Amino acid sequence: MFVEDGIVSALLTGGGVHPVLLFSVLWVAWALWKMPLESRLPLWAERLVIGLVALLLYLPLTWFSWVALTILGGRVLLSDRKLGTLSIYLTVPKFWGLILVMAIGTPVLTIDAYVTALAAGYESSANFVVPTDGNDPVLILWACSSFHGISYMLLAWLAFSVVNKVSPLRGLNWLAAGIAGVVLINWMRLFAMIRFMDLYEPLHDGVAGEVVGLLTTFWIIGLASMGRKSAVRA
Repeated sequence: MFVEDGIVSALLTGGGVHPVLLFSVLWVAWALWKMPLESRLPLWAERLVIGLVALLLYLPLTWFSWVALTILGGRVLLSDRKLGTLSIYLTVPKFWGLILVMAIGTPVLTIDAYVTALAAGYESSANFVVPTDGNDPVLILWACSSFHGISYMLLAWLAFSVVNKVSPLRGLNWLAAGIAGVVLINWMRLFAMIRFMDLYEPLHDGVAGEVVGLLTTFWIIGLASMGRKSAVRA
């Protein structure tokens, strides 16, 4: 009953908002509230930025809000490089990453299709996995790609770097391990979905997929946190 009502789903997915994204947004908002930005633009330019951001936020399309956050991040970047970089990168997992995939086509997604098809003994074509046993082809899109998970790993890395006041270029071995784990978990999920079709729905739309997503989130937060703390102690 709880699963059917969506309660378990909401708990496992954070209400549809990735915990790393939520934490990062709240941290940026708190930091901007506590830290007055040094004026780096003429008054008219500052007012133009504020007006443009406000206008974009009120337009009834979600992507306008991501553009508004990008512009705001650019303004913050003029006063604080690390916080500005984090502010801009907040838009990557949900917006600019998808725009990038749409702009350059499917090559970014073909890696997941090729690896999982090879492991399953199937064929791949672009970002399609084509089973040789008569099952329907499986299309891999941005939300199911390893690069989508990597974008959250990088976001967590940047966020904890800002929180701990360390350079994101320190302790990159932790970041590499985090990215490798994210990719491996996603490939295992895709392999199970493709090789065992009975698992497709549970792992794609069901609680099983949400559990995998939660485990991935724990991995991301754990590796990013430990990596940043080790950089502080170094």
